[in-house]
Amino acid sequence: MCNVISDYYKPEEVEIITPNDGAHYFFAYYDMRATGLNGKHLAHRVPFLDRIPTADDIAEVGYLEDRKFYKIGETTAWNFQQGAMLQYHPFLENTVYYNVFENGKHSTVTHNFVTGEKKYTDRATACVSPDGKWGLAVNFGRIYAFRPGYGYAGFVDENADVNHPENDGAYLVDMETGKSKLIINYKDLGPIAGFDDDKKILINHITFNRTSDRFVMLVRNFPAKGVMWSTSMVIGDLEGNCYTVLKNTYVSHYDWINDKEIIAHCTTEEKKSMYKINVETKTWVEYDMPYFYIEGCNPDIHCNISPDGNYIIGDGYDFKGYRALMAYSLKTGKERMLLKVKTLKPTTGDSRCDLHARFVWGGKAITFDTTHNDKREIALISPKALDF
Repeated sequence: MCNVISDYYKPEEVEIITPNDGAHYFFAYYDMRATGLNGKHLAHRVPFLDRIPTADDIAEVGYLEDRKFYKIGETTAWNFQQGAMLQYHPFLENTVYYNVFENGKHSTVTHNFVTGEKKYTDRATACVSPDGKWGLAVNFGRIYAFRPGYGYAGFVDENADVNHPENDGAYLVDMETGKSKLIINYKDLGPIAGFDDDKKILINHITFNRTSDRFVMLVRNFPAKGVMWSTSMVIGDLEGNCYTVLKNTYVSHYDWINDKEIIAHCTTEEKKSMYKINVETKTWVEYDMPYFYIEGCNPDIHCNISPDGNYIIGDGYDFKGYRALMAYSLKTGKERMLLKVKTLKPTTGDSRCDLHARFVWGGKAITFDTTHNDKREIALISPKALDF
C-alpha cells in the first residue's frame, strides 16, 4: 500500500514537519489558528495515539521549527479531535491560547511563550473570537458524556441527570478580565432549538463569525440506543439572543464564510448536501460537488475556506485504508482530489486521526494531521494544486 497517492504532489513534496523522536504529534481541529502570519506552527506532543485520553494523561503544547519541537506548556485538558483548543492569538505576537486543568479548575490560559506571561479565564473556552476580545465556554464534561473525543475526561458535569439545566449553557468570556457570564441557558435554549423537555441536550461545536459579533452553535440531543442524534443550528449574539436556522435535522461540519454566511454539510428541506447558508435570511444555496461523492469520498468534509476566499478544502473519513483531501473552486465550480494518505487502522472512533487540513501562514501552505507513516505527525504541502 502506498503511503501517499496524488496526481499533483510527489511523495517528497508531502513534507513532515514534526520530529522523528518516538513521540506522536498533532495540531487538532481544522478551524483553529495553527500559525500566525509569521508564527511558528503549533503542535501537541503525546506518548500514545490509539485510545481516549484519561484525566491524568498529559499533552505537551509547543511549536515546531526545523523539525524540532519546543515545549511551551502542558495540559491534561485535551482530546485527539480538538486538542487543548491550542491556537495563536489573532494579533499578539508569540501569544497562544490553550485549555488547562490547574488548582482543581478548567480554564483557558493566554500565554506569551517568550516573556512567560500568563492570564487565565474562569472557564475553559471552546473558541475565541477573531478580534481576541471574547471566548465562548461550554461544559466539556457534558460533551465527554456525549462524545469522549471532543470533551475532557476530568471535567465533571454537575447536571448530568438534568435534560435542560437552568444553570448551564453557553458562557461569554471576557478574554481580558477572564470573567465569564451565562448568556443562554439550556432551559431557554431547548425550546429555541426545538428539543422537548424529555431530550437531554448539549452544545457541541460553537464558533464566532468573522466580525466577532455573533456565533453559531450546534445543539444536539443525547441519542437513544440505536438512534442517531438530531442537530439544530442556532445563531446567537453577545447578549445571548438566539434563534434557529436549521431545526432538528442533520448538521455536521461547517465554516464561516463571512459575518453572515456559513458553509455547512447539512440537510435542508431539499436534501443532505453542502450548502452556503445566509444566517440572517435563513436561505441557502447548494454547492455542486459531484466529485466529492466518488471513490468513497464523504462529502461531509472538515471544510476550510482559503484566506483569499477562492477555494474550499476538506478531508473526509477513512475509505479502503485512505483519507482523501479534497478541494473545490468557488470561482469555477470545479473540484479535485489533492491527495490520499494511508490511514493507520488503530486510530478509529474518537481516537482517530482526521486530516483536519488547514491553511497556514496566510494561505502560503496547507498542513494536516496524518498517520500515513504509522504514527501521528503533521504534514505540509504547498497550495500549488489550487490552480483550477
